[in-house]
Amino acid sequence: MGNLNVANRTLAVMDNLAFLRRLNNECIDLIAIDPPFAANETFTGNPRPPISDAEFAEEVALAQAHGVEHNEGQGETRVHDIWSWDEDVHPAWKMRIEDDYPSVHAVIQAVEACASENEAAYIAFMAARLLECRRVLKPTGSIYVHCDGHANSYLRTLMDAVFGSDSYRAQITWQRTSAHNDSRTFGNVSDTILFYSRQNRINVNDVRVPLDSEYVERFYRHEDERGKFRVGDLTAAELRYGETGQPWREYDPNRIGRHWAVPMTGNYAAWIESNAIPGYRDITSPLARLDALDEAGFVFHPASGGMPSIKRYLDSNLGQVPSDMWTDIRNLSGQSAERTGYATQKPLELYERIIKASSDEGDVVLDIFAGCATTAVAAERLGRQWVACDMAYRAWTMLKRRFLQNGWKMSDTTNASYDAMAKVRAALPDTKAKTIQTYTIGPNELPERDDVDPDPHHYLRQARRGARQSTQSSSWSGRISKDDAKQLLIRRFGPVCWGCGYEPRRPNGSLDETLLEVDHIRARKATQGAQGNDELYNLALLHRTCNGIKRNQMTLEQLREHNAMNSLLYVNTINELVDLYEATQFAAEQIAIHTAKYGLQTELTELASDAPEASAPRLI
Repeated sequence: MGNLNVANRTLAVMDNLAFLRRLNNECIDLIAIDPPFAANETFTGNPRPPISDAEFAEEVALAQAHGVEHNEGQGETRVHDIWSWDEDVHPAWKMRIEDDYPSVHAVIQAVEACASENEAAYIAFMAARLLECRRVLKPTGSIYVHCDGHANSYLRTLMDAVFGSDSYRAQITWQRTSAHNDSRTFGNVSDTILFYSRQNRINVNDVRVPLDSEYVERFYRHEDERGKFRVGDLTAAELRYGETGQPWREYDPNRIGRHWAVPMTGNYAAWIESNAIPGYRDITSPLARLDALDEAGFVFHPASGGMPSIKRYLDSNLGQVPSDMWTDIRNLSGQSAERTGYATQKPLELYERIIKASSDEGDVVLDIFAGCATTAVAAERLGRQWVACDMAYRAWTMLKRRFLQNGWKMSDTTNASYDAMAKVRAALPDTKAKTIQTYTIGPNELPERDDVDPDPHHYLRQARRGARQSTQSSSWSGRISKDDAKQLLIRRFGPVCWGCGYEPRRPNGSLDETLLEVDHIRARKATQGAQGNDELYNLALLHRTCNGIKRNQMTLEQLREHNAMNSLLYVNTINELVDLYEATQFAAEQIAIHTAKYGLQTELTELASDAPEASAPRLI
């Protein structure tokens, strides 16, 4: 099990994927995240009190010290929740997932087929991060992912693929408000929290809540000088021939085929001992315990003359374990003292319940979408270690402010935040904040790992249930990565886009391979013609711009015609681009070589029928 290779109480202000990839394997006990929801809008909030000039200057200075541009304005705080393939999904992420995690890739394809581009790009973005979350999570760890109706079904399917459906524990519905008027549909009053863990347990005694009033009224119908009580069995099924089967006073349990079952251990026995009968649990004789209970008024004798029962008092009940419908925690009101003005802030009570349920004191809690630091603050209040990450420098200010709200001070808190929160501090019982040692790091201070990535999780590499097994050997992508395919095609046909003829070069003349991507000749979701696949003979090199135009809606031939009609070719005619027939024959040769090398069976006879028609000789 890996050790945490970053200091406790660390805020990382950087891209969370880069940060996750530098954490050791299996070093986190609990991941609790509130990521964007794929709502296709930008949420804005006005921090309260407003961000001061001094605080904003500190944010800018910290960003400059990290060598990056500050990504927030001083007034509104923005949460960008609009997604696209070009801006939010690096091609290398999808290539790696396609090569190493076919089950995860299948989920991305499914969302791409049935939902919008916004949601598909979002799921691909989340997939890259959840795979890293799985790597850093301990085998005993848990993960909670907060979402809403925009993408919760897609996220659950994605998490089934990443963490395994057998790790699914609950889909918690959080009723964040009691009413929401909408004249067009049912009121949207709830969010979803997806809970996955390899161990099927929570700390039940740490999250109990008071019994529902309707339940109390229905079952605790009796009352005496000790308070409300319900009656419970003093006997259990089956005959016994020891002392538990002997008659007690006028009652004989054998007469009804049962035996005495008097509380001896557990919560109720402890409550009896501490509240009514000192030394109760030291009484070894079941019949003597019955005498002690009866003398103290715990035995309920029915008027009908049936078997006696035991009184179970409401005051002894520790409460009930919450169901998967959380209706007792409301969202923050506009006047809440906890409110920071952050657009998507969640209540501390919500994340305290999550942390209590699935971690112990001293455990490490990770949040990679820190926002206004709710998870970190909840973890600090409960005595856990925490690591938070957010790419917005506003998160640094929000964390300092949240600490001051709770009577603490981050070790790098300056007078700027201290002064900005003067009114809040004045309302606290102790206005002298306790300093807590925290660490803030940027993208140039990534942790140093002392381990290496494990092999891709074996079960994620298996063919999906019901899939045809005999074609695995003909799948080139199963034996060579997209990066290797890219280099193979560059070596044979040169560093040139097959869609427009552009050869990407830097100002100094060197090749910029990062602008060339591997895509399909015959598209997966072509609007015309048969769909393509991932075989080498269906792969082409495309400049990033051409790939953005083509998407999965055109064939390569259609892209070329589009570029010719719009004067986007870097050659004189389409015939001067890479000859697709020649490329197909080269692919067939490479597949045959690879098959011979690894002893795999490939249906090469189908290549000719799948190949594009021959065109004029390649002239480049």
